[in-house]
Amino acid sequence: MNRVRYLFFIPLLFIVSVCSAQDLPELLQRYATPFENMDELTTLTNHIGEERLVLMGEASHGTSEFYTKRAALSMNLIEEHGFNFIAVEADWSSTSRINKFVKHKPGGPATIDEAMESITRWPLWMWKNEEVKELVQWMYEHNEGLAAEERVGFYGIDVYDNFTVMDDVLEWISGIDPDLGRSASNAYSCMTRFSEPGDYVRMIQQSGQDCASDMQEVLEMVRTLEEHPDADRWGFFRAEHGAKVAINAERHYRGNLQRDATSWNERASHFYLTAERLLEYYGDNSRGIVWAHNTHIGDARATEMGRQGAHNIGQLSREALGRENVFAIGFGTYTGRVLAAFNWEGNMESMEVPEAMPDSWEAMLEATGYETFYLLFDERELTGALDRWIPHRAIGVTYNPRNERGNYVQTILPERYDAFIFIRNTGVLSPL
Repeated sequence: MNRVRYLFFIPLLFIVSVCSAQDLPELLQRYATPFENMDELTTLTNHIGEERLVLMGEASHGTSEFYTKRAALSMNLIEEHGFNFIAVEADWSSTSRINKFVKHKPGGPATIDEAMESITRWPLWMWKNEEVKELVQWMYEHNEGLAAEERVGFYGIDVYDNFTVMDDVLEWISGIDPDLGRSASNAYSCMTRFSEPGDYVRMIQQSGQDCASDMQEVLEMVRTLEEHPDADRWGFFRAEHGAKVAINAERHYRGNLQRDATSWNERASHFYLTAERLLEYYGDNSRGIVWAHNTHIGDARATEMGRQGAHNIGQLSREALGRENVFAIGFGTYTGRVLAAFNWEGNMESMEVPEAMPDSWEAMLEATGYETFYLLFDERELTGALDRWIPHRAIGVTYNPRNERGNYVQTILPERYDAFIFIRNTGVLSPL
């Protein structure tokens, strides 16, 4: 794996400045709903109506409280509101194995520990941690007494680890039609002959040729087997979507040759495609939960990202389903510690999160005096007053606390999210 993945894995960050907004903390305090425990937090879900997708963000990929609060909200939505799946910013292949465990599928991992061993790609702490393990175990137990078609699923929406996903697709095709499997393997060799995505990108630069048609060819092979008697519904769906992951990973890497947001947008479009296909898979009136960074789930049009031509799942969901059918929850913190690395594929470290910049949203939220609270952006007085561009912190898997100003993106908070959860002091995840 090389730096090509780094360029678009972490949030796009922009350095900007805005005028002071000293009048806002008092208004924020008036509209804030403080909470001390999970039961008080889950009252937030009472404000979710018939939305098809609930998008839950995080200001970093290494903060325990973001995971535990999202888990509490997700459990409540599943138990009380009938949500059908959780889709996370993780790899399709590894989560497909965890999904087998969660849904009690034959041939899946026998134990929770075996299920968590499916996660093998850096940054391991992002999904291979105690917080996620507890959620996966809860989903397994929740599903235990349900009919197979009623069981809640766990899925990955990302395009990375595309070599493993191609192996999975080939295994499925070959298990049904060995001759077709060999043809698919030949097609995929266009990509698999390169050990790193960067090598593939350099080949395109030098030759002007790419593997797009080869990736598409394998998808068509998968589709010829849809009605085969040995192709069960889930097996076909997993293979077909795996083939789409391979296609969109290739587009994501190839987009790196463009001096614009193409590569980012290919990945972001795949995020939404996965959520959309899962809604279709679960059928009419299905509902899903998505976990991803704030930079993905908060509408890009309310950030500097949109001005740079970048979109994300937050924007695409609202455009495709209607804003009334999407509920986006952002998360933020003022200070604490976070798990991250100083460079791509670097060692995991516990780093200090400095107190937020004085001109940021986080500083104004901290000035309310509440340790933990949430805001609902459903009152005109509040949303009107907050309709301004102000820096909002975003920490990626690589992080340098000494470059704090580089970790903020200009944002109109109530346009980016439907609700926001603020936790003043946060701590690190618990890696397995």
